[in-house]
Amino acid sequence: MKATKLGVMTFSAMLVVSACGGGTPAASGGAAGAPAACNNKVGTSSTEIHVYSSLPRQGTNTEQTNTLVEQEKKILDGVKVGKWTIKYFDLDDSSAANNGDWDGTVEQANANKAVNDPDAMAYIGTYNSGAAKLAIPILNQNCLVMVTPANTYPGLTKAVNGVTKPGEPDTYYPGGYRNYSRVVGTDDAQGAAGAEWAKSLGGTKAYVLDDTQVYGQGLAKSFALAFTNGGGTILSANGTSEGFDPKASDYNALAQKIKSSGADFIYIGSITGNNTGKLWKDLRSAMPDIKIMSGDGVYEKSWYGGVGSAGNGTYLTFGAIGPDQLTGDGKTWYEQYKTDHGGTSPAVYTAYGNAAATVVLAALNKAATNDRYQVLKNVMATSGLATVTGTVTLDKNGDVTGGGITGYQVETSWPPKFVQLFQSKGL
Repeated sequence: MKATKLGVMTFSAMLVVSACGGGTPAASGGAAGAPAACNNKVGTSSTEIHVYSSLPRQGTNTEQTNTLVEQEKKILDGVKVGKWTIKYFDLDDSSAANNGDWDGTVEQANANKAVNDPDAMAYIGTYNSGAAKLAIPILNQNCLVMVTPANTYPGLTKAVNGVTKPGEPDTYYPGGYRNYSRVVGTDDAQGAAGAEWAKSLGGTKAYVLDDTQVYGQGLAKSFALAFTNGGGTILSANGTSEGFDPKASDYNALAQKIKSSGADFIYIGSITGNNTGKLWKDLRSAMPDIKIMSGDGVYEKSWYGGVGSAGNGTYLTFGAIGPDQLTGDGKTWYEQYKTDHGGTSPAVYTAYGNAAATVVLAALNKAATNDRYQVLKNVMATSGLATVTGTVTLDKNGDVTGGGITGYQVETSWPPKFVQLFQSKGL
């Protein structure tokens, strides 16, 4: 069904955010003042610069990651930067042992592979925030810059009271400087947008669930805190998000507990691969009319394939501007993508793979050298860069400024219908 724009809702920053330590290297000057980890990190090849991507290339994630890799390669692979030619490496951080989802051991191996290649100048990834927690420190100790098209957990770059864990984000930057950036928003904003939306839909008593992973917990806790701050009541354990077992054979008991609680709204923070098909089916079986909302972790065709009709009516948020809502060059890109792919629309993160690669390419061109520190400085100083997702400017934490949150609702088929665009100064 054709998306219908109902309007734009603004929401105020409902969560208290504070930046943590660890400076961003300046964008100009020579090696003077470089972090110790950046000493002598110069490539050995006189002809090649290497860029690594690390994403889950199996299982339910491939709808997203196939398109991310396609866009990244299109922007980077074979492109000349001065006397060097960029060579793009597509690494898989998933494993069959983990049912095709990201695997921490594999992600750490990927990060180590990249840092041990002297010609590696940038690392694009990860798809999952939990994987990023493992990769960032390895890259940080070796002066390799990381640009993610998809990580949204706030604790990777900033502290958010009631959401992030003690010591975050400084614990991920052992070198005392920042080497990580993202072109999408963070879940403190996405969760707050969801809470505002839930309230406008008549939700007053919410039961909040998460899959116990970094992303799911961060998003669900953000929703719970914002919902409470907005006058709502959280009925799940301890007045915040309650974890569900992704390996459970069924969720009938959980569904009955939620039904008995008197909740009029359910919020779920999870990725598709964590048994969401069974979870939605059991919740819908017990409460066919209750409103359910989730985030971009399940904004995948494979999620809808797993939940079937139990997913109908679900409200979904995406932590940036959805591809069908891009304007200007983004709209042109969107239409061209459909033309090039037989009318198929891009996955929700596809454009952000393009944007991440554009940030890397711009930094490589500005650095005009195969020195990791120079590339890192220029990535972290990105400002006013035109991309298909809009103008990208990074703040001192490496977070993109501006942007918004896009709201959709599943009707009776995939893709879902556009409903609402949320904008906030806090993004």
